[in-house]
Amino acid sequence: MNMRRNKVLFVIYSIYGGGAEKQMQYILEYIDRNRFEPHLAVFHLSGKEKTVVPEDVNVYDLSTMLRPASLFLVFKLMGLIRKVRPDIILSFTWGVNIISVLAALVTRVKIMISERITPSLDFKDYLFPRMRRIMIKIFYPKTEKIIANSFYAKRDLSENFNVKAEKIEVIHNGIDAEKINRLKDTYELGCGDYVLGCGDYVLACGSLNRRKNYDFLIEVMSGIKGFSLVILGEGPLKAHLASKARSLGVNLILPGFAENPYPYFKRAKLFALTSLYEGFPNVILEAMAIGVPVVAVDCPGGIRELIKNGENGMIIRQDGMTEMAEVIKMIREEPEFARKLAKNALDKVSSLKVLLMVKKYESLIG
Repeated sequence: MNMRRNKVLFVIYSIYGGGAEKQMQYILEYIDRNRFEPHLAVFHLSGKEKTVVPEDVNVYDLSTMLRPASLFLVFKLMGLIRKVRPDIILSFTWGVNIISVLAALVTRVKIMISERITPSLDFKDYLFPRMRRIMIKIFYPKTEKIIANSFYAKRDLSENFNVKAEKIEVIHNGIDAEKINRLKDTYELGCGDYVLGCGDYVLACGSLNRRKNYDFLIEVMSGIKGFSLVILGEGPLKAHLASKARSLGVNLILPGFAENPYPYFKRAKLFALTSLYEGFPNVILEAMAIGVPVVAVDCPGGIRELIKNGENGMIIRQDGMTEMAEVIKMIREEPEFARKLAKNALDKVSSLKVLLMVKKYESLIG
């Protein structure tokens, strides 16, 4: 006798691009098909759906040119819910979460949401932060469960948005280390490569925006000889960062967005994260999985849930420019220490395997 599968409607702005998108890709790929029937709704088509979404997952494009977009997205999502008739909805990222909760309340469908960042800090980059705070306070408590990707985000929601702690479940991001290590060898960055040559470099990866705080990293690198700085990603600050690097004599390489960034990780001497705040950064997990030593600033977010300072990576003060420069030099000059960090990091990676993460989601939505 066939067991009825739970129909799950996943909702996200786009399925391609950043850390939240990668985690949803993992869930769609590995969720147990004997128990669940996954469907995916996106507010923006990336053009990459066929390459990152499994063939058996129906993808629904809810994008709209009408304004205000949020209002029309609520109505479009309500229509889709009535068509698909899911047993439960799971949405990612706070803006999509608000729209999804509204639609779920009207259609009377159970919903769980996932918070991927530290919302009290993230609002500074948006218009009307007070209104956004009020919306979270009103709508987040109306869900079945809120999934945070770090204990830091859980505390933020509980202390700053009056969400009851018992409603919030923490599920750390997972990583498919085997897949990443296959991808790192799919092409080589040789001595003739037009951006790298044969030199050593520090690697950073992420959108070229204010939150990533790459100005800080460029200033750090201005005091270090013999290293280039490679930052993978696109964003509004690209020209500004290039100009700043030139003025400080830093050899900054900006290859843009790399669909497969892992060969760049493979050749890096060090991975650096300098963000003003984070969620639970995938890029640190990816660097650890490939065996690249990691140094990160002690920013709000899940950094200390990932890194044990001096054991599997290095954590410095957010304003510790001299401290970061010393760590970079130490990793270059003490290869045994660098190898110890990389080796210990693999233990952390093994505790965050993607299948373990997906099982935790299954236990909540099943």
